[in-house]
Amino acid sequence: ARLVGISFAVEEACGAVAAAYLPLAHDALGAPAQLPMAETLERLRPWLESEQHAKLGQHLKFDRHVFANHGITLRGIVADTLLESYVLESDKSHDLGALATRHLGVATLSYDALTGKGAGRIPFNQVAVDQAATYAAEDADVTLRVHREFVAQFAAEDRLAQLYHTLELPAAEVLYRMERHGVLIDVFALA
Repeated sequence: ARLVGISFAVEEACGAVAAAYLPLAHDALGAPAQLPMAETLERLRPWLESEQHAKLGQHLKFDRHVFANHGITLRGIVADTLLESYVLESDKSHDLGALATRHLGVATLSYDALTGKGAGRIPFNQVAVDQAATYAAEDADVTLRVHREFVAQFAAEDRLAQLYHTLELPAAEVLYRMERHGVLIDVFALA
């Protein structure tokens, strides 16, 4: 997968969430001029690769692969709402739309609604920038807001919080490396 854009959400001092979308590679007919991807990623690299700048997201293992495809090692991951959901509610759906409905009482714009389905589906880079911005900024906003809900639940469930921080997050790192680089199996020891 290749980057088409990046969405961000930040928590403001007053507690409100501000979200935005940075389009980089929309190329549908009539797409507006966008920042040059290589230069923009180089400007963002110090922050993206910084361990000191905390990042959270939904299904960050996938996002790490996408950034790696562009030569960026995403670091500083402190939370992943997909993994938080697995720990806190393993019997429920973990996609962001379901989390938003369950925890925030909001319905989100679906990827299928934006890109279509089946043979008529268009790639995300063909989605109009204004529509992509609405979808992607909403994803970033909802992810941050759902994370807040999960933090409150973990505060009440110390053992689950410990499981999340000592097993799930580290295991995601191992799985990412296995997916990225493969595994070596000692067939004799396995036998």
